[in-house]
Amino acid sequence: MNYSLLKKRGFTLVELLIVIALIAILSVAVLATINPIEQSNKAKDSTVQNDAAEVMNSYERYYANAQKYPWMMYGAVDAKPSVEDAMLLRSDELGFGICEAGAYTSLATVTASECLTTSASPGELIKSDELKTAFVGKDEFRTVAGNDENGLWLYKQAGSGGGIYVCYVPKAKSNRNTATNQLYCLTGGVTPGRTAVGSGSCTAPSTTDTKWADPTTAIADGDAAEAGIFKCVP
Repeated sequence: MNYSLLKKRGFTLVELLIVIALIAILSVAVLATINPIEQSNKAKDSTVQNDAAEVMNSYERYYANAQKYPWMMYGAVDAKPSVEDAMLLRSDELGFGICEAGAYTSLATVTASECLTTSASPGELIKSDELKTAFVGKDEFRTVAGNDENGLWLYKQAGSGGGIYVCYVPKAKSNRNTATNQLYCLTGGVTPGRTAVGSGSCTAPSTTDTKWADPTTAIADGDAAEAGIFKCVP
């Protein structure tokens, strides 16, 4: 046999282009299914929800030992918040229990910028060992200033039997879907309200609504119609 007559065949250019095109199509399909950004946001939401639950449990333990909540320490002797009062605090604000503002004694006068999570004098939840000191390094406390959506939010209903909730703004689109998730309004003022989306005037904003990125807008103006952006524990 004359081996010199045998022709060696490989893939033609057209065949290679077809294979490359098929690989590209499959890659796009896989990425569309997996959506790495959405998966990352889901993981972030899961972490924040676990942190919110940990803070929630720390409030219960603190109250069992001290018969008061961290925010009840601040104010004039005759004007400190009581267990009857409604309360709405962001995670880097005085009274939340993570940071301490030193000489400031009133929730009404201290500002978030003065309540530093890097302070040498930590908040009541840290000082009482209900939360570890390392908790202050979490994103919900370290990156809140100027990024309200990164914070945790303490909400206390009015009345001695009023429930306490720790809430956050979910980042994953699937967690912002009111058809599968219960989202809440947190309205500001003297008597904050926690109302389920779809109840009364509280409706969920679209995912492009600016209030997804700035919950304080809804809180500050009491615009319950667009404030249903929070997931809460318990």
